[in-house]
Amino acid sequence: MFEKLLWADDLRSDISHITRYVPGEKLGVKEVVLCHAVDVPKDMPVDRVFFSRMEVELEKRADALGAYGIKCVIELVRGEPGRAILELAEKHNVSMIVVGSHHRGGLRGSLIGSVSYSILHETVRPTFVIRMSHSDKIKNVTDILSRHIFYPTDFSETAEAAFLLLEQIATVYHSRVTLFHVHDKARIDPYLRHMLPEFDKEDKARLQRLKEHLESNGAGPVNYQVSYGVPAQRILQLANSGEYSLVIMGCQGRGFIPEIYLGSTANAVARCGEIPVIFVPNKRAGVGW
Repeated sequence: MFEKLLWADDLRSDISHITRYVPGEKLGVKEVVLCHAVDVPKDMPVDRVFFSRMEVELEKRADALGAYGIKCVIELVRGEPGRAILELAEKHNVSMIVVGSHHRGGLRGSLIGSVSYSILHETVRPTFVIRMSHSDKIKNVTDILSRHIFYPTDFSETAEAAFLLLEQIATVYHSRVTLFHVHDKARIDPYLRHMLPEFDKEDKARLQRLKEHLESNGAGPVNYQVSYGVPAQRILQLANSGEYSLVIMGCQGRGFIPEIYLGSTANAVARCGEIPVIFVPNKRAGVGW
């Protein structure tokens, strides 16, 4: 499923974070590319001692992963971190990017750092964003993936790609799942409001089919909810309620910012969500995930 991960490590967290959060053999992880990007132009002289210390730190983390039977490759690169990480993801053809976000403040109160934000803006691969500022509430990656997954959907092609990943994780970990759809007030008011009961009935039937599919394939208990309002607001209300351990949702990648449903909504969740999120762009030809 995720044979090769790229872990973007800023070297600010201790080694235990690596071993706690890297998904293991249940998801088929065989190799981790452990990388650190230094924001120094490639044509600028650098302090070799400084770089050597970072290499030693990466090697320590690689050794820690190796103790769990995971092959680890280290990459220490120079350049703008977001772009450098995306280039490494292409170079190694990874199945998923894992990035920890420490940031608070800026970007109108964003909980996501500029590097994570840059990656999500351009990604063509699933990207697992871990909120390091909330990591004390998380035991390990199994706790994140198995406890209660929140899946918002607009039934688009991008949301379908996210559902396929949700299915893989939920059936392996027998996770409890909540499926969620928001009738977008901006699209329905004022001219289609009279059709809301019909939309509600149709979308509940869609969610029921997804629920039955997940449960029949080994997921834990699955429920669904349909709401009405501004999608970003409704999704964040639930995502930050303390009920869920993980959000899995679609994002646009290469067009993440434009104000389209799971573009603008994923943007809001990236900035203001408080729990780990796996963002899934629409699958593109030639991308190996």
